[in-house]
Amino acid sequence: MGVNLPGFFKKILRGYEEEKRQREIDGFLPQALFQLASFPSNSPAEKMFGSIAEGDFGALGEEFAFALKQIDAGFPVKRALGEMKKRNSSFLLRRACDLLLKFHRSGGKNSGAMFKDVAEDVYSLQEIVRETSSALALQKYTLLIGGSVLVPIVLALLFNISSSLNEGFSQELLDLKPDVQLQQTVLFSTQLYLCVFALVSSVFVARLEEKRGKALVYFAVMAPLSLLLFNLVRGAILI
Repeated sequence: MGVNLPGFFKKILRGYEEEKRQREIDGFLPQALFQLASFPSNSPAEKMFGSIAEGDFGALGEEFAFALKQIDAGFPVKRALGEMKKRNSSFLLRRACDLLLKFHRSGGKNSGAMFKDVAEDVYSLQEIVRETSSALALQKYTLLIGGSVLVPIVLALLFNISSSLNEGFSQELLDLKPDVQLQQTVLFSTQLYLCVFALVSSVFVARLEEKRGKALVYFAVMAPLSLLLFNLVRGAILI
């Protein structure tokens, strides 16, 4: 069964663009909530939506602009917010939609304090997420770079040294011919190890990111790169 590579990479690109868009939405969300907190109680939902849609809130503004168009077209506020939740995977945005719906149902009572508290909570949560992401990024790139660059280079150098020592010891001291079959077995085993290491590293990093679909992408890059570097350093590229 063949693999549609153009379609596969298009899917990966769409996933990356969607992830980037959701990060942008999360980044603008606290500012938008603080802006909503400035509205007096009993403010119309349409007016609040419009303030975010017309503000400089990037993708978040686009979402609220689309929701405002739906409301103008006759959609109830509840349905417009529900559609926004379906379009986005951001937990923070979904939480904000629930908050806006609660505000709409309550008639806007104590909305300023409510939005301000949530905005502060979002800021705190984002700080925790940034710290955690930095720690995970260090582990991730150490594993990816080590598995695809450092490990194959070290193994190639060790293979060359062991091969030279084996040839010198066999010929000069024992007057024996080097075991070519044994060398080929070691070579094959080393390359198999690099592929297995790349696979395990890819799965681990993908699970670390909670995006299992990326495991195939990481493996598709790590395995060929590690094999290429290994064979370059040891002095031959196998085709």
